[in-house]
Amino acid sequence: MIKTYTRLACILALLVLVTGCANMYFKQGTKSFDMLRYSKAIESFEKALNKKDIPNAREGLANSYRLINNTVKAEKAYADVVLQPDTDPVNYFHYARMLQANKKYDEAKVWYNKYLSIKADDKTAQVLLASCDSSDLFMKDTLRYTVEEIRLKGLENYYTTALYKDGFIFAADHDEIDADKVNPWTGNSYLDLYYTENKGTDKWQEPKLIEGQVNGPYHEGPSVVTKDGKTIYFTRSNYTKTKLKKGADNNNNLQLFRATLDGDKWKDLLMFKYNSDDYSTGHPTLSPDEKTLYFISDMPGGLGGTDIYMAKKEGEGWGAPINLGPGINTSLDEMFPFYCAADSNLYFSSEGHTNMGGLDVFRAKDLGDGKFGRAINEGYPINTTQDDFSFTLKSDLRNGYLSSNRLGGDKIFTFVRKKEVPQMAFMLVGTVTDKSTGLPLANSKVEVIDMQTNTKLEFTTDANGNYQTPIQVSTDYSLVASKEKYSTATGDATTKGLTKSETLRRDFILDPYNPALAKDFTLENVYYDLDKYNIRPDAAVELDKIVKLMKEYPNMVLELGSHTDSRANDQYNITLSQNRAKSAVAYLVKRGISKDRLTWKGYGETKLVNGCANDVKCTEDEHQKNRRTTFKVLSY
Repeated sequence: MIKTYTRLACILALLVLVTGCANMYFKQGTKSFDMLRYSKAIESFEKALNKKDIPNAREGLANSYRLINNTVKAEKAYADVVLQPDTDPVNYFHYARMLQANKKYDEAKVWYNKYLSIKADDKTAQVLLASCDSSDLFMKDTLRYTVEEIRLKGLENYYTTALYKDGFIFAADHDEIDADKVNPWTGNSYLDLYYTENKGTDKWQEPKLIEGQVNGPYHEGPSVVTKDGKTIYFTRSNYTKTKLKKGADNNNNLQLFRATLDGDKWKDLLMFKYNSDDYSTGHPTLSPDEKTLYFISDMPGGLGGTDIYMAKKEGEGWGAPINLGPGINTSLDEMFPFYCAADSNLYFSSEGHTNMGGLDVFRAKDLGDGKFGRAINEGYPINTTQDDFSFTLKSDLRNGYLSSNRLGGDKIFTFVRKKEVPQMAFMLVGTVTDKSTGLPLANSKVEVIDMQTNTKLEFTTDANGNYQTPIQVSTDYSLVASKEKYSTATGDATTKGLTKSETLRRDFILDPYNPALAKDFTLENVYYDLDKYNIRPDAAVELDKIVKLMKEYPNMVLELGSHTDSRANDQYNITLSQNRAKSAVAYLVKRGISKDRLTWKGYGETKLVNGCANDVKCTEDEHQKNRRTTFKVLSY
């Protein structure tokens, strides 16, 4: 009996000891994770889990593998995490991203949908879910590029290329024995800037550290060199002397610096005016005239993650940063911008646009005045399911460099465009005229809305009532023309299906109105998408015009009549049209118009404006004309 009690006591003591060790390792892992020491955190979390199943340790392990971009091990870890009771829904999202990165698209869709069942408004998850069905699209033109790895001796990870002389400046790390110089995130050295150049086919010069004051004790990263080769803008860790500085969130952030060349050494470092301890700035690139600096930042006021900003040259410095907006930036990270002077495209990498997984390379056409066209995925083999970034294109528009971790670890690749790719260009032009006189209307506003990204460009007609703008390939647009004291006209344009460069013409005729002289005056239509009653961007423009009109005529009373096309049954269409009318009324009331001045009625399909009745075959444009809300002046 005594031996039994002794044995039980030993077992209990051993269990207490094991549990204590597991908790100790878990605490060590959590501390390392909070300090961004992910390689150390992984060691501690795995030791803890070898002794005891601790749910938070599993989650910490999965997050650590994700943050060092080991998608295979992260996927395996998240597979356990998502099955834990009361797991954070964001783990469904992370698991889906890892599955997508590992080309398991069908499984990824299951977990994106599970996440969206809880976080239905997450637009990033919606885009990434759609990306899982786009893998065939990304592989459509696999012969467009050839991609080959550059092998550089003595370095572990190397990436990001700034064109310079006959080669490029890049960031790299290497194996490090000295514990004081180890980057705790990776276990390698900190990143420094090196230079190499090509000495012939597959013969790259041994990389050399650039000389001067640029390389310090911590990270130096993405850079750009001016055309004269005498100034470099570069990214580095925020530190003073030999001590890292941390922001309010206890993170060390990146900062932008400038240096100038003195002989063969980079000197006279100057800090970017908008650096901060509390957010990052970095990844610089310059416009062709070098009067605009593009860079990334997670400063307050962005769309989420790191966004791409621009700053205009002001004397020897730079003006206030301007966010490039939702056509370029998303709620996830946009990084590594590169402006190509030869084709006026901004190339950048993004996690949030429709992509193959991880960071993908996109391009967007510079439209001028800080506006860019729709972001277009460069496709395979530039992009893979791993991180693909730091795309740099030479002036010949055929050769360039790409960074990617597709082979494990960050490496630099050369690429060549194997065949001449036709560069289609489209222009949208038109004239706005007065319906009563036929004369052109100068200073009219024309809005061009990209229906995929919901981005809007605004133009003002010249003295002859004309406007023009370049538009993107394979894109649907909604158009709105307006002028004070005139009705608003709407239209559309598309470049989808067009196979050669073309100029599209869309003219608008605006009707001058004076409600005080026409009791039964009917204003322009507000259109809706099929089977929907939400207010579209082009409809919002029209409704804002109504708000302005009703404030100008405070005694005016309007009837809002909403209509549908003939598809679906009669009662369904009555209900749908009533909902459309209600949504328009709600929009006006929200903007200060009294309910007492508004009446509404849903007419269903009883007042079609064309012959598209039941069982009549019509185009989508013809059906669209029936999905509308009209406005009639009842009193004034």
